[in-house]
Amino acid sequence: MFRTLRLVREEAAGITVVAAAMVPVMLVMALVLHDVTAIYAARSRAQTAADAAAKAAGLELTPLFGVGNDPRSAARDYASRNGCDLLSCETGGDGKYLWVTVRVARKADRLFLKPGGAVLTATARCYLDPYYHGSPGTGLER
Repeated sequence: MFRTLRLVREEAAGITVVAAAMVPVMLVMALVLHDVTAIYAARSRAQTAADAAAKAAGLELTPLFGVGNDPRSAARDYASRNGCDLLSCETGGDGKYLWVTVRVARKADRLFLKPGGAVLTATARCYLDPYYHGSPGTGLER
């Protein structure tokens, strides 16, 4: 019986050493997972801002909804509303469609892996049909 108690005490001491070694490892893993989560959240917000900015710039160019002729300022406004900076706003077209491509940047702060933060970019494109005036019977036709 005494031998059994001595073995249990030795095993308990071994578990304490393993637990003491695992606590710092688990803390570092938690910090890294926090950073990864922060990066994915910032990336998601940047993509949302890019989508909104591209849509706003596209609506600015659409004859039916357009309220002006400055897609860059509309994109900049929507990007800043979503906490991003507008990097570029380009328009183009191939005769059938117009498109607006928007790139935005967002900073992810307080990162353990990169203390200065990381700048994440996102790109979105909005396609427009300048000749579409609605389907018959919808009230949007010519």
